[in-house]
Amino acid sequence: MIIPEPVLAEIALSGTAFIVLLGYHALHFARLRRSPTSTSMGLNALARQLWVKHIMDDKTDILAVQTMRNWTMAATFLASTSIVLGLGFLNFALTSSGLSELVTDFNPIGVTSHTLAIAKALAVTAVFLFGFIQFILAVRFYNHAAFLINVPQCPGCEITPTLVAETLNRGARHYSIGMRSYYVAIPTVMWLLGPIWLLLAALAMTRLSWRLDHGLG
Repeated sequence: MIIPEPVLAEIALSGTAFIVLLGYHALHFARLRRSPTSTSMGLNALARQLWVKHIMDDKTDILAVQTMRNWTMAATFLASTSIVLGLGFLNFALTSSGLSELVTDFNPIGVTSHTLAIAKALAVTAVFLFGFIQFILAVRFYNHAAFLINVPQCPGCEITPTLVAETLNRGARHYSIGMRSYYVAIPTVMWLLGPIWLLLAALAMTRLSWRLDHGLG
């Protein structure tokens, strides 16, 4: 059986793009586990541990409340944006008659099937909903940490700076994963225009992710 050329192009370009995205993140998280301080996530986690110890030792409650409030507000805003974008793309996939025109006009070499276009739009929806869940979990742990960080220290107290830092870093990890869902969403949205746009966006976002992961961003 001869596979049509558009199908081959779709499989080859899309497969390469997702291998690039998944491969980079697999290598990054393996490096994060093996050598945390060589990445920005590891350095920021260490900084949060030191910050919690400073807050709890010096009892600078106002600084703690203001900082935790800012983190919670940022995660809440991004969670709201994720759910709005996710539901927007879901509505676009299920009700818009312009989806087929979008795929046909900008997709020079890939498959222009309306069914595949709907599947791509649903994939975009799934990415944003995943990000929504991550930001909601970040808000949850930030709220826990905001309460725990103000618990008075006493002999034998189980609420230690280490426990609070672990709670705060769990929230920060969910926040970071939520941000990565935004980075992955950009190539996935470009996939609606065709596999070549997906591959170009995947390469660009992988380059950006590498710079952020090896700086202090």
